[in-house]
Amino acid sequence: DPGTTEIYISHRGAYQVVVGERQSEQVKWQMRPTDPELEAEMLSRLMRRLGATEEQVQVQAPVAAPRAQLAKNGEIPEALMLADGFDRAWRRVGLALDRVGFTVEDRDRSKGLYYVRYLDPDIDGKGKSGWSRLAFWRSDTGEKDEQFRISVADADNGSEVRVQNAEGASAKSPTAGRILALLQEELK
Repeated sequence: DPGTTEIYISHRGAYQVVVGERQSEQVKWQMRPTDPELEAEMLSRLMRRLGATEEQVQVQAPVAAPRAQLAKNGEIPEALMLADGFDRAWRRVGLALDRVGFTVEDRDRSKGLYYVRYLDPDIDGKGKSGWSRLAFWRSDTGEKDEQFRISVADADNGSEVRVQNAEGASAKSPTAGRILALLQEELK
């Protein structure tokens, strides 16, 4: 809307974990899961600080209704339907990619494309869990990370997100389905 500014707050955190035996203990940092409630609280506090009334803060509070649903044709999801228009969907998908830990190599807003790398935990990464499976800087260990395009486009009742392969064709693999499921979890 002309004359307005949208502010987004995303939360990232880490905590220390002691690993190893008593004599050779080491401290490692583990990524903490995102906290949407904390993000909403910080946004509410910022709104109050900028002069919003309590009623305005309550009206703008996040809605509990799901805003992202997977569209399936068979067992593998083929698209993620968002209740937001393109501008808002573009921003939310970018934040979700950041939260999940994808490596965003490039983006083209005019075409609605994010160029990302995804390390599939089921390919040579068996036994890894959490953030270690998304560690793009460890690609020299033989693990296969694939390049994908995440397409955000206008749809009838909002926007749709699709996964494409590196060449731009629709990706219908189980990996593409997992990517959509990860995004849906962050965007709901």
